[in-house]
Amino acid sequence: MAKKSPKDAPRAPLALDADLRIGAAPALRDRLLGVLAAGEPIELDGAVVAQVDTAALQVLAAFSRDARAAGLPVAWSGVSDPLRRGVSVLGLHALIELPADAGVN
Repeated sequence: MAKKSPKDAPRAPLALDADLRIGAAPALRDRLLGVLAAGEPIELDGAVVAQVDTAALQVLAAFSRDARAAGLPVAWSGVSDPLRRGVSVLGLHALIELPADAGVN
């Protein structure tokens, strides 16, 4: 029986930081670009996001658009209330597709 290589192993969800405000946007962009470059299905975990602003939501929206264009599915394993509210207030549902049952915290 062949051993599974690390590349065959499922990718762990990318856990978003608790503070997703403008100061964190460049690092968030870099992390998300790295995930896109891997060319594999993507799972994000936003369960611990406590603070989020327009800059970080713009990064997430652009990432979601680029993932969709690349044919890469984006799944969510957790979504905090602040993250969900931010997406709702800015009307970004069509770009940042948060599922209703994504483990709201």
